[in-house]
Amino acid sequence: MLPGGRLRLGPNVTLKLITSSSPSKGQLLYASDATQAVRVPRPQDTVPTEIAIPPCDSQQTKRLQPCDNSASVLPSVEELAGPTETDLMLGVESDKSGIAPLEDNDLAHLPSETLNLQYPSGWELSRSPPSRYIRGPFRVLRVLAKGAFARAVGAEDVASQRVLCLKVFEPETLKDYRTVDGLLRELDVYKRIATSESCLGSIFLMKLEMSFRTADTICFAMDLMAGDLYFYIVNYPAYTEQNARRWSAQLALGINALHNMGILHRDIKVENVLIDTRENVQIADFGLSYIHWKPLDHVGRYASDVKGTIQCMAPEILSNAKKSYRTKYGIAVDWWAFGCVVYELLSRDHQSLFPTAEAVMDYVSWHSRNHGRAHSFPAFGALDPSLIDLVAGLVRPNAMFRYGFQSVKNHPWFVSDGVSEFDGACYHAARRSNWPEMLPDLRRGEGQQPSYLIPMDPRPTHGGHWSIQHLHVDWRNPRSGFVHPR
Repeated sequence: MLPGGRLRLGPNVTLKLITSSSPSKGQLLYASDATQAVRVPRPQDTVPTEIAIPPCDSQQTKRLQPCDNSASVLPSVEELAGPTETDLMLGVESDKSGIAPLEDNDLAHLPSETLNLQYPSGWELSRSPPSRYIRGPFRVLRVLAKGAFARAVGAEDVASQRVLCLKVFEPETLKDYRTVDGLLRELDVYKRIATSESCLGSIFLMKLEMSFRTADTICFAMDLMAGDLYFYIVNYPAYTEQNARRWSAQLALGINALHNMGILHRDIKVENVLIDTRENVQIADFGLSYIHWKPLDHVGRYASDVKGTIQCMAPEILSNAKKSYRTKYGIAVDWWAFGCVVYELLSRDHQSLFPTAEAVMDYVSWHSRNHGRAHSFPAFGALDPSLIDLVAGLVRPNAMFRYGFQSVKNHPWFVSDGVSEFDGACYHAARRSNWPEMLPDLRRGEGQQPSYLIPMDPRPTHGGHWSIQHLHVDWRNPRSGFVHPR
């Protein structure tokens, strides 16, 4: 279970939808009972966090052209590996990425073998302009978030003085092949994103700067984020509603860009939609993704395994959990999840549309009994009629009739004062003002908590069932450090 009472299903997981008893640890890893409709608060919900909310920029009218999807074959994952560096100029500034802020200064749980260099408590961040090209080692400043498989820490690249977020996979979790499988899958997605041709909406996808091994951990280095949608829903609901239309358009463009790259996300939810310091969306967490060798289309069926988070899982995925013969599904599962996110952003209490698997199946039965009149579904009662039409179209039980990108892009709910949020969305996003004060304060409590160093040179290790020394995870983004002149 993920923070917020959300069940996340990975490979080789059997989900029983009827029984009310708790699943065994071998089936689901959870922190509380997700069958309750009441939202379970995440740790940051109970800890005050200070961030600055900047004013909105004015809109401009210049547009970017969509990418050319005529090429049917995308580069294979194998072709993308290797720490190469290319003199490639990006069309926009390198996208932000990271993990939502969480108040936690506990560095004691980080691996002691690799975080072995203590710095003075009075150490301060350098004020000189940092280089964007990172080399390591990394000085750990503060723990940002803890997950079941990894820990996110705020860190500074010693060589470039650039502040980043490190996703550190813990030694104990690396003994489980399912964690390693998800880690490698996520790295493959980052490689695909980094080497795909610039595509409309790719600015809203999180980028990985580099990945590397230490003695007993694997680390992903990425840009530091201001927070995720869940954080803003809980702490700044009015601000969330003010930006919901723009963020929803950006999220739709990002999902469409993933599909054009041959990537099915399968875990779109508010916790995996991050907000950067330009107040733009960044889609994150690709550990449950499916990667195809060519762009995905709306009629293709690509995967059949049960993966995702219950609250945003389409019925065609859930139904496979209790079938002996699983049927394949396509990109419609991501658009179902998109509809659930839009509902959660703008519903009266910001609750999940479908808090349990049973709620999803009950909705499917209700939809069938009412002959598709989804607009009269009780949960939609307090929404704007135009928004009801959008969400109802996105959560149609029949995937063939579910809204896709074109239907979303042309929907009237995204039009305000005669201008659609999709008009020049990427152009406007790239040129929004930067507000670094939105980032979490990495030096908070520094006087009581020493900083540590993560070295770049891995030492041989023989512990654990899985030997990370045999995993090919050392990689550097070929586009890292290069910024288009503004």
